Amino acid sequence: MILRAAICVAFVPLASLAQDEPPDWSAAETYADAAAEADPLIAIPLVEGEGTDGAWACASCHGENGQGAGPIPALAGLPAGYIVKQLHDYAAGARLNDNMQYVANRLDATQMAALGAYYAAQIRQPTAGATLGGDLARGRTLALEGDWTVDVPSCFSCHGPSGWGVEQAFPPIAGQHAAYIDRQLSAWKSGDRANSPLGLMHSVAKGLSASDIKSVSDYLAELPPPQPRDRVSLTREPQDE
Repeated sequence: MILRAAICVAFVPLASLAQDEPPDWSAAETYADAAAEADPLIAIPLVEGEGTDGAWACASCHGENGQGAGPIPALAGLPAGYIVKQLHDYAAGARLNDNMQYVANRLDATQMAALGAYYAAQIRQPTAGATLGGDLARGRTLALEGDWTVDVPSCFSCHGPSGWGVEQAFPPIAGQHAAYIDRQLSAWKSGDRANSPLGLMHSVAKGLSASDIKSVSDYLAELPPPQPRDRVSLTREPQDE
């Protein structure tokens, strides 16, 4: 993890390191520890039921078992720590989306940790695919090699050789919905999304054209999705009387 972070930090201009805060590569790992201690069954009424405190259930947007669709991301199989960090960022206003901020501000830390554990345990189905008309050959080049003429490293240099993610801070991108990837890369490029540790994704996205973003989004969506790394029981064990 430390080596991976060091390699990726090398891609970030020094000026951005000073401006972005907090420079916390450990945040996702810290939240993963909380998720490991959480009871994922707490998440079930939040996911499948009526939601919480006036907020709608997660499944009403992210679908059954967190498969997502179009611009709404698949959550199944994402690292628990990454999921929990995003929820905290929404609640704090570090990541902006009206719907998600509304929901996150009605969750407590225990519920966030439980949701991370729940979705990390779900199996991602291969429902994504190229939908944006991007150039898949160009997308493959960007994912595997990058384009140093515009200071863009390969996606897989941080997100793993199959795009299946690395530890908690670098989420899987293989098999994610193209429209969601496109929207996030565009948001980083414009500055509308600003919660990437050390400004890494801001720096990468600035070098991508709109055409490049569509191409790499389509390519990644065509790849096999990751399998869940954090399998937990979602059934209550019988208690001895």
